[in-house]
Amino acid sequence: MPGNFALLRRGLAALLLPCALALSLAGCAAPAAAPPATQPIVWRMGTSWPTSLPLLHEAALDFADTVNAASGGRLRIETIDPARHGKPAGLLQALRGGEFDLVHTTAQYYAAEVPAIDFFTAVPFGLLPVEQEGWLNEGGGQALFEAVLAPLDVLPLTAGHTGIQMGGWFAKPLRTPEDLRGVRVRIAGFPGRVLARVGAVPVNLPLGQIVPAFAEGRIDAADVVGPAIDATLPLARYAPHYVAPWHEPDVAMHLFIGRAKFLALPADLQQIVRQSAQAAALRSIARANDRNAVAMRELEARGTRIEALPPAVVEALREATRVELDASARADADARRVIQSLLAYKARVAPYSLQADQAVFKVR
Repeated sequence: MPGNFALLRRGLAALLLPCALALSLAGCAAPAAAPPATQPIVWRMGTSWPTSLPLLHEAALDFADTVNAASGGRLRIETIDPARHGKPAGLLQALRGGEFDLVHTTAQYYAAEVPAIDFFTAVPFGLLPVEQEGWLNEGGGQALFEAVLAPLDVLPLTAGHTGIQMGGWFAKPLRTPEDLRGVRVRIAGFPGRVLARVGAVPVNLPLGQIVPAFAEGRIDAADVVGPAIDATLPLARYAPHYVAPWHEPDVAMHLFIGRAKFLALPADLQQIVRQSAQAAALRSIARANDRNAVAMRELEARGTRIEALPPAVVEALREATRVELDASARADADARRVIQSLLAYKARVAPYSLQADQAVFKVR
């Protein structure tokens, strides 16, 4: 038995020696060359939001940071705010002119050029933030959005929400529909056209000019954003009546991306861009809800109270909204398709919101 063991040991040694030599030589050889690093793709993103507007500016930064991290640096987004580019409401034109690869803005700024996109920002008595996401992702809204902007070679994605916006700051109380006649209101987009139908005068002003316009007597009221941003401005000094929400159950923020640039990306980076926009949108809902709640308490501590609109004023605004929607649908075929889709989705989900959300609000 010992002799047999010795023979076995010598046999194994003879068998393993060539393997050991091969491994040794492999270990001494130069390491395999690493694959060459690919040059990162860098996109310039213009934004409509000053850095002083945290909720809006942060949504743009969230998107950029998520793309940069999720792509491992293969796609980098360089954010350029209005202080650098000087055209907060002219970004669609700048995108199409090649100044930017994508922009973070809101569709209503460009409704004069493409009427149908106005309704992806805000519609009075319309969709709440989660419902807006539902319409886009489950109700066909995103496909319509893309179809409307395809002729411009632009891909739109929603990448932020302000949440419910208050009805604005008014110098005088609103007791009847007649109290809106002649009132100069800083407001934009479709809600501004609705107010015009009840006799108000929409005034288009950048956010930074609202307080000077009040001080100089150029406006009597202003739609701003919501408590989180409103609380940073001395609005109550000029317009102490803070009106309850009606005109903007949500304001969506959008990415407009050069379609050719997007389609030139590898499939995984295309998906990273889409999912990063979705992540920014959902986080902005949570952020807005949290910060608006805190800021509203601060406003109340200063003596500000939300004033409910009288039923007669609400009904006048509701009818004006219906009339303006009908007029917009008659004037533009794309707008008609978008409006029909949005209203159909609202009819689909609104009853459940009353049965579920409102029921919880009453009992919790």
